Amino acid sequence: MKSLKMLTASALLVLSGQIFAQTPIVSYSFEGNAAADDNNQYVGSFVSNASIVEMADGNHVLYTGNGYMDLTVAMAQAVAASLTGNYSISVDFCIGTVNSLSSFCWMYAFANSTSQYLGLINAAGNADWYYEIKNGSTTYSVRTTSGVTSNIWHNVTVVQNGNNCSVYIDGVWKKMLTVSLFPAGFASSITGAYLGKSPFAADALMSNTFIDNFKIYGSALTADEVSALYTTTQGLSTTRITPLSNIVHRWEATGNPVVTHKYTCDPAALVYNDTLFIFSGQDATGGLSAYNIKNWCCFATTDMKHFWEYETPLLAADFSWNTGLYAYAAQVIERNGQFYWYVSTNTTGIGVAVANRPEGPYTDALGHALLTNTHSTGATHAWRTIDPTVFIDDDNQAWLFWGNGGCWCVKLNADMISYNTTYGVKKISITGDMPFGFTEAPWIHKKDGKYFLSFATGFPERIEYAVSDSPDGPYTYVGLLNEIAGNSNTNHQSIVEYKDHWYFIYHNGGIQTDGGSYSRSVCIDKLEFDENGFYKPVIMTTQGVDMLVAPDPDAIEEISAPQSPFLLDSTGQTITMPTKSRYQIVDILGRSVKTGYGKSVSISNLQGGIYIISNGNESRKFIKK
Repeated sequence: MKSLKMLTASALLVLSGQIFAQTPIVSYSFEGNAAADDNNQYVGSFVSNASIVEMADGNHVLYTGNGYMDLTVAMAQAVAASLTGNYSISVDFCIGTVNSLSSFCWMYAFANSTSQYLGLINAAGNADWYYEIKNGSTTYSVRTTSGVTSNIWHNVTVVQNGNNCSVYIDGVWKKMLTVSLFPAGFASSITGAYLGKSPFAADALMSNTFIDNFKIYGSALTADEVSALYTTTQGLSTTRITPLSNIVHRWEATGNPVVTHKYTCDPAALVYNDTLFIFSGQDATGGLSAYNIKNWCCFATTDMKHFWEYETPLLAADFSWNTGLYAYAAQVIERNGQFYWYVSTNTTGIGVAVANRPEGPYTDALGHALLTNTHSTGATHAWRTIDPTVFIDDDNQAWLFWGNGGCWCVKLNADMISYNTTYGVKKISITGDMPFGFTEAPWIHKKDGKYFLSFATGFPERIEYAVSDSPDGPYTYVGLLNEIAGNSNTNHQSIVEYKDHWYFIYHNGGIQTDGGSYSRSVCIDKLEFDENGFYKPVIMTTQGVDMLVAPDPDAIEEISAPQSPFLLDSTGQTITMPTKSRYQIVDILGRSVKTGYGKSVSISNLQGGIYIISNGNESRKFIKK
């Protein structure tokens, strides 16, 4: 792939030991000037959060996120005017798992409303990728009746040779149709040209998609040449495609619930460097009569006001042993630069996934459950081994708690994927006059030498808590922390200190109008302590929490200051670091504009202004001109 990128304006194809050079009329490899083509002749724009992202191998691609790329009308009219008889259109792409391809969506489109257009289309349900061209009342659709696989790079090439129009998927010829239309016939009428957007208002965007090597040729490529294009595509990674800036959605919280673009449940917080991460399950849409949770989500913020969501980091299906494909409550913790995600799967047990970045992607670390119902003795119901919470004490001993109908714990070994069998499994004792019995959702943290264990009681659930001088108890019941969450039978909490403030993160049914309890939403409210160091009862609000104070640029050194870990190159378009590390760039309001992991950070698509880059230990400000 990288060798093809170096050629920019031409594709170098090796066939039977001979080299054939085909020069496209226009090409986009996304290695150059932001939204421009490779010759910098047509400068397009990114809509919504579409952007150029850097992949793990250093390759740059277009990531549509929840938006698309505007290619410009000028480019479309000029290029289409030259497509009079023989032409080829080729594109590499990878569909992320967040996009189910359940709706009609277009990979590319040159169009005048819906009366004149050409484009590559996914039929609803991913059962048919086809090329369609229309001029007035005449329409031709070259249908492949073939779908594509998510998280794998594909190439689709359309070749029109006279009146014969063929479509290839991954270098394989799929279908040919006699077509009597050519783009030149309506080139001057084109009013829109897009990557990832349909001319039909009712169609979905081609969201959460990586696009590369979009090329249009003024000649009909041969079958061998099309196959050679796909050979190049195969050089890309084929599993769990994740860019270094894999953000799929950004928003500004306006109160509770915090997350409103999808249903979310069972939040678990992690503070890593200067960022607060919130991991949750994703409930299906409203109107359900049972829980339907098939994947987990990852959200983040640096100011409690501006949030972003990463590409889905973990699926229930990523655990082959997870019968029923349930994605129940889970928690992530960091140790020695690795991130461990302890998940529950309803009746199958508790597993653990691992990643080298908090946003993932994560993979099953064991290939089997770490804990099953055999470890949750003293109860007989099938869903007792759920809701893990993990904690590393001051002596570096890691503890894992879980349970429904009782709370159990183990000491994790240093590898974080096994437990101390000598210690074994212990059931936590909670003494005191509890008005309701322990139900589920344990969460443990330590403050001022006390161990706080909060948990759901009764049903519908409220959150109560107990304290101890030892992580494994016995615990003494203290009292109520949080009442029943509106329109939700369950109540699942996460407690965290972030930038000198304490937060209570939970879910309710605040945006579901169907009156059920199966489509929930993450909320955040303040957590305070009384004069004795115990929790004050949490008051659930619709206002939520305040934005944290924005950074003060005057108090931060310039990127060029001595001993700076960052170097801004002479073009003002790239920042480099001595070694690969995690980084984050925020604007002067504290809003995150770019995150990732690497050694070289492109800032070419940032608007002009003052920014701050941080590696979690040091921060420097710079001006993007």
